[in-house]
Amino acid sequence: MSVEAFVIAALSAEGSLKKAFMGDLSVSDFEIYDREFEWMMGRQDRKEPITPLFFKRKFPEFDFVMSEQPLNDLIEELQRERAFIQISSAIDELIGGEDPLDNDNVLEKLEAFQESVTEIRRPGMEPGWVCLSENSEQVYEQMRNLRTLRENGEIPGIQTGLAHLDHHWGGLQGETTYVYLGRPGDAKSFSLAKIAVEAAWNGYRAVVFSPEMSEWQHYCRFWTLFSAKPEVQEALGLRRAFANRDLRVGHGFNIKKLKRFLQWIDAEVPGEIALFTQRYRREKMTVPFIRSKLKDMAADVLIVDPVYKLRPPRKRMSRWEELGEITDGLVDIAHEFNIPVVLSNQANRALIGARDDAPSMNSSYGSDTPVQEADAVIGVRAFPEDQTLKYKCSKNRYGERFNFTARFLPNQGILEDITPLVDAYDADKLEQLDAMLEDEKDTYS
Repeated sequence: MSVEAFVIAALSAEGSLKKAFMGDLSVSDFEIYDREFEWMMGRQDRKEPITPLFFKRKFPEFDFVMSEQPLNDLIEELQRERAFIQISSAIDELIGGEDPLDNDNVLEKLEAFQESVTEIRRPGMEPGWVCLSENSEQVYEQMRNLRTLRENGEIPGIQTGLAHLDHHWGGLQGETTYVYLGRPGDAKSFSLAKIAVEAAWNGYRAVVFSPEMSEWQHYCRFWTLFSAKPEVQEALGLRRAFANRDLRVGHGFNIKKLKRFLQWIDAEVPGEIALFTQRYRREKMTVPFIRSKLKDMAADVLIVDPVYKLRPPRKRMSRWEELGEITDGLVDIAHEFNIPVVLSNQANRALIGARDDAPSMNSSYGSDTPVQEADAVIGVRAFPEDQTLKYKCSKNRYGERFNFTARFLPNQGILEDITPLVDAYDADKLEQLDAMLEDEKDTYS
């Protein structure tokens, strides 16, 4: 089986060309199965479903075999393969013939070879000149793909699981840095864990560097968040999520149900969460260490929680200098690997403002560099008595600022946006969550 065939089969099973569009795939990347890719693009444009059943009916001769590799890895491998083929073709043309130096216009062949080499570079890795008049067709295709995604109810970036973030940010997007600010205990880490779980649930690879929490703490939180999903509960017949406090102490749940749940997650969740925790903190948790790991992992999103506990690049620096250099290095990673980078930092209590307000970009503790360099800054603040979490986006480089409220039950893995985009409570969703909470109370009573 060729990489092309694996990509076509995976896209058909995915039911969407979103990841192909995010990876800048086009018909020209398919030498053998271009007709199959064009068929899927046509169905996506017409808002018709893409399923293996319809695909096999249309192309009965296609050898439909699924690869064990994630779709994103297959897309990257296909792009590398096509680039190498173009390079090889350019070399053959350059040195081909009995007397290649007598061929007319060898300079054009050299330029064609250089263009082929450029294709192998990942977007965002190298700066270059841009001529708008020469890129109109490429820009049009990209805009058409984005329009197709929107018309099919999808967003261009990685889903966060919170409606306001997906609406205003378009999901987490490549070469973009996001900073979460909050006081201790205000659910910064929980919010970032939610992002990692949603990324894995939707088929992406999230790489999490956490110099603060242990592996076991993260595992329990991830399991609670996954088991809180209605799709998981329906598939496994679960009445509720595995409570985080029960998982931490190994008591209060059916161990056989947990085993079945873990096996289901391993088999059914298409993405991955790669975790690096506090065991690396003193010796290895630095920006160069993070970069070295990302080179081997083909990450789709990087999460660093919290940024101020990373090891500084040099000793005997002031605190603001340390945070400045660490942040600069992580922002460079966002551009170098063309991935979203999500950071958390403490908020300065004296600068938060009103008692019922979430932190703003003016309350970054230790240094202003994280919020200065970030493309978006969002403050979080928990209100346990109301079981809510307030979000305040005070910096949004590509759109307007916004606030919203989420229902927050961390022990049950619930973090749900309950503020519609018109800035009012979603009564139906709030009623559903209240019913879940009452069911939980009845169970434990």
